[in-house]
Amino acid sequence: MKTITAGDYTVEFDISDELFDNFSQNYCDKTNPMPEIAQFKLYLQLELEKRITEMPNLNFDGTEEKQEKIAQITFAYENREIINWLKTRGNYVKSENWPKV
Repeated sequence: MKTITAGDYTVEFDISDELFDNFSQNYCDKTNPMPEIAQFKLYLQLELEKRITEMPNLNFDGTEEKQEKIAQITFAYENREIINWLKTRGNYVKSENWPKV
């Protein structure tokens, strides 16, 4: 439970206009040499890590302390077909249908 990889757990979520507008108005720094998309990725990572860390510790790994970290965030656009393939594969993994995986 100490590490979860993309092979174990992948999350897909839509980014609303309101979320991006909040980032643009309150967090994006136009003077920062880091591109806006890189700043947005960092913003999402820090926000998600904060929210996940605040969730109750179920103590599966025997530790009391909990500081969650996200190793990688990947943005993808217009890739519905690939996402559907991954969902199908995930269902095969879930049902332990290894020949189909």
